[in-house]
Amino acid sequence: MSRDEDADSGFQRFERFLDEWSRRDFLKRTGGAAAYLTFIAGGAEFLEACAGGGGTQSATPKKGGHVVEGNFTDIRTLNSMLSSDTASNQVIGLMFDGLLNYKKNGDLVPALAQDLPKASSDGLTYTFKLRNGLKWSDGRALTSDDVKFTYQLAYDPKYADVSSPRRGDLSKYIKSIDTPDPQTVVITTTQVYAPFLASHGLYGILPKHVLGSLDSKAINSADFNTAPSVTNGAFKFVKWDKGQQVTMERNPNYWAGASYLDQWIYKVLPDSVAVTNQLKTGEIDIGPVDPGQFDALKTVDSVAMSEFPVPTFTFYAYNLNPATAAGKIFQDKAVRQALLFALNRQQIVTAIFFGHGSVANSVEPPTSWAYKDKPKVLYSFDKAKAESLLDGAGWVKGSDGIRAKGGVKLKFTMITNAGNKQRESMLQVMQQSWHDIGVEATPSLIQFPQLVSQIVSIRTFDMFLVGFNWSADPDEAPLYHSRNAVPGGFNGADFKSDQVDQILDQALSTLDKNKRKDLYSQFQDLMSDEVPSPVILFNNGIYGVGKRVQGTDFGPFNQFGQRPWNHATWVTDGK
Repeated sequence: MSRDEDADSGFQRFERFLDEWSRRDFLKRTGGAAAYLTFIAGGAEFLEACAGGGGTQSATPKKGGHVVEGNFTDIRTLNSMLSSDTASNQVIGLMFDGLLNYKKNGDLVPALAQDLPKASSDGLTYTFKLRNGLKWSDGRALTSDDVKFTYQLAYDPKYADVSSPRRGDLSKYIKSIDTPDPQTVVITTTQVYAPFLASHGLYGILPKHVLGSLDSKAINSADFNTAPSVTNGAFKFVKWDKGQQVTMERNPNYWAGASYLDQWIYKVLPDSVAVTNQLKTGEIDIGPVDPGQFDALKTVDSVAMSEFPVPTFTFYAYNLNPATAAGKIFQDKAVRQALLFALNRQQIVTAIFFGHGSVANSVEPPTSWAYKDKPKVLYSFDKAKAESLLDGAGWVKGSDGIRAKGGVKLKFTMITNAGNKQRESMLQVMQQSWHDIGVEATPSLIQFPQLVSQIVSIRTFDMFLVGFNWSADPDEAPLYHSRNAVPGGFNGADFKSDQVDQILDQALSTLDKNKRKDLYSQFQDLMSDEVPSPVILFNNGIYGVGKRVQGTDFGPFNQFGQRPWNHATWVTDGK
């Protein structure tokens, strides 16, 4: 059989597999696949669900009523400096504002700060002025001491035991924080740090008068993390029924004015199909839309829909820690490259995401000004190439059809989050595609909070499939720099490259956009060759909003975390 005939045969088997899955799923689930997850924090985090859209303001706002936002994963924490996932950040953003916020197009706007900070001529110092009269929900004044304390949790050595995913970057780049008066915060960096504001200026500020007496380790397990007693955002915490919902109520002390709504409820549903179905029935008001039901939901008069590109990708990552069994296998670059060549990613986008996304060639999303469409190595679907790479690296098929080398079989387990039907289906496709080249990959489904814990803390996985959401800045050090491979950091794959570290550090240390773009071009070339965590696709954001809800303004850069429009959302029926 020729190479082309072999590829065609694999393509046809792949098509039949997807076709069979699609028919079964349509029959079982009344149409469609499910909304996707992506792995996100501050400027970047592990993504649980990616979407966009919203209602519009069409009348005089009414006070009263509630909004129910649905999603298919529970949160992990309500402490902004411990959070590393979008689900937690969505709820945190309803209760805690940062110094700055994002417009939906990625422009920074002031939040707790009066304005964007004044930067020194050498680019090392940022001076923030807080708004007048800021208060916590308990009536206490919110001051510069609260801001300093919040950032100390991720950079000050005395809080070294706080498990913050921001520690790798902030402990390197923040030199000091001074508070000359209650309204002034002066942050000095160790060197020019280009993405500081875009990536680190939005963390929800925490109350020193509540948490300041705790030692470093106690912060990680504080009651506040699951039931915050005070907040500074549009809503106050009421209760968290784990696995069911988080209930919040209006914060009358909010700096931008008390919310029109009495309550905002974050509701946890079994999977993304349930989210879409409850949008149809009106049981929830807001939620990410299952790509497979996009067309059907567009015909529902009671729901407003929108879709747009987001700085998000879905990817899988290898455990590269050489001390682990999986790490010994995946240290072989030929294995990493072969597995990517064996995937027909266009068919994944077409058949599983119903075209709501695009095949990824780079680790930078197309929303980034540093995006490079054609880096050094491009990966099309090429089964023959995949097998040739494995043959050349000494991975030989045994009598059972599974390849082995030196007595070690090419077999591993793949994890993703249960309830994300797109990802569940992707694991099935990956399993079949890799079986076709002599690789035994076994899917395993776990809950999203446990998935994030596996990646940032436990790290006993072989391979994970998730997503990541980026800030408006192209810096990808949180996910790929070796300093962020420490426990609590986003680099759970344990990817370490001196060359990548050097390029990322150089790109952070200049404000010259052209120089940064050139460095990020080099970075993308390197990552296309190394493929420590291959990106399968760039996601689209899709949100559905019930038309009784007014004043939402979803966009590429503010669908998660602090949404500057939350306090102005209202419902037409006042219920």
